[in-house]
Amino acid sequence: MQDMQLSDIDDLPFHQAPTPFNVAATSDPHFNDGYYFATYAEDWYLSMGMRLHPNTIPIDGFVNVARGGEQRSWRFTRALRPAHATLAIGPFRLSFPERLRQARFELAETGGLALDLRFDSVAPPYMEAPYRHYRYGRLINDLVRYTMICRATGHVVLDGRRTEVQRWHGLRDHSWGIRASMGPRDRSGGVTEERHPTDARRFRIWVPFEVDGHSGFFHTHEAEDGSTLDFEGVIDYADGRRVALVGVEHQIEYHPGTRNVKGGRYTLRDEHGNRLEYRIRSAGTGADVQGGGYYAGWHDGERTGVYRGAEPKIEQDRYPAPPDRMKTGPQHVPEKKRIGQTEFPCWLEGPGGAKGMAHFEHYILGPYKRYGFV
Repeated sequence: MQDMQLSDIDDLPFHQAPTPFNVAATSDPHFNDGYYFATYAEDWYLSMGMRLHPNTIPIDGFVNVARGGEQRSWRFTRALRPAHATLAIGPFRLSFPERLRQARFELAETGGLALDLRFDSVAPPYMEAPYRHYRYGRLINDLVRYTMICRATGHVVLDGRRTEVQRWHGLRDHSWGIRASMGPRDRSGGVTEERHPTDARRFRIWVPFEVDGHSGFFHTHEAEDGSTLDFEGVIDYADGRRVALVGVEHQIEYHPGTRNVKGGRYTLRDEHGNRLEYRIRSAGTGADVQGGGYYAGWHDGERTGVYRGAEPKIEQDRYPAPPDRMKTGPQHVPEKKRIGQTEFPCWLEGPGGAKGMAHFEHYILGPYKRYGFV
């Protein structure tokens, strides 16, 4: 039973399957468990993450830095086992001094970058609705996620220049489950008696935010005609109240010739019938996630969750990311396969002139008539 390794967390009575925590309850190669963190300020956007893939064996991580019209990315990977309970890949490390309240990322100097950042939560986590998606009778996506609004403190050293991070706005999310876009490519198909339904989602907004007096989170998907397919969200007030959100109205401004967010506004409706209005304005360079290894962003043309050897391996990229370019991404990724910027740090003005920032994740896939993308 060499592969059924125990760790100290197995001493706790929280197992959900007759295996150690080291072994997933499913053998699906797309099962994974991991994190996405980000912090942002004027012309600074830093994202970082770490993800375990127990059925394909790697643990992967990344750091993205977007500023000054360019993006730089560092990717890390190693074999998950035998050190499966250690959240570290070479010089890159994640720890949790206080679970659900405080997390810390550290990177020793690597290719011009070093950092030490502590993320402190400012509101309780919000558990998003589970996402389940079948294709040809097979379950290809089955995952859950919780999201937290944070403030980051510490420092970043980029090319020898140290920047102090003093309670910058930020976020963290933790997701786990089966995710078709991660792990080895799946070329399976199928035939059904009835026409297989297509994914109608064309428009996505996913927004953690904070202004003076409250923080919040919402996300939505819309169809090509602008009709709402799903929505959820919450507002957390400084006095401890949590109020559910029931809908959003938006007016987004894009840089000409692109789908990159320049500014705009959104109005949230809460469960009590109140309307909360916010204005957004770009705070700097947007980022794409391919630099972090998502969607075939690795140098070998593969995705995150693919085994690349036992010892720690590090890759780096540096490429232009101006707001007027439609498809930014690592230079080794063919232009037609680049996703482009999807993560936009924004200044935010809320009700009563309350000031703050939002992490405005947004993309449009295919035609979306309302904003003239046909």
